[in-house]
Amino acid sequence: TSGPAFSTFNNDVLDSNSRVGFQGGLFFGGNRDGVVGVQGELNWIRKQSTASGLGADIADIRIDYVQIPVLLRLNAGTRNTSGFALYGLVGPAFEIKVADEIEGVTTDFLEGGDVGLVFGGGIEVARLLVEGRFEKGLRRINNNFSDVSDIKTQSFTILFGIRIR
Repeated sequence: TSGPAFSTFNNDVLDSNSRVGFQGGLFFGGNRDGVVGVQGELNWIRKQSTASGLGADIADIRIDYVQIPVLLRLNAGTRNTSGFALYGLVGPAFEIKVADEIEGVTTDFLEGGDVGLVFGGGIEVARLLVEGRFEKGLRRINNNFSDVSDIKTQSFTILFGIRIR
């Protein structure tokens, strides 16, 4: 699956405007033939945003993660893989930071990982799927800004994919 990711980094002082990032990867499981299944994934996600505060843009932020979601999948519709089905997803996503950049400079201001909670749903028709998902970061991602409250992420992603089996 792959598609655009729209992310923000927010706290009490800092606000951000989403810039288009990217998510791409592989999913497996999901029990397409049943009502309930577990879906595992291995993704690359780029979260990027323009941070602002006090009415002015402060910095462009980009973080690349390897993301490992483990999702409960609820299926409705035909069980035939060439038919039509709707599904919902919920579960944790574990993220390992691969790279980060603030205003074009690689930094060590950000934590090495994040954990998020993913909610989403999609449509699967004849092995083609379209999915929307929201992820809310549960951990603070800033590690060197002791004078700033916790910065957390959130993302909305639209994914397009093909089921191989």
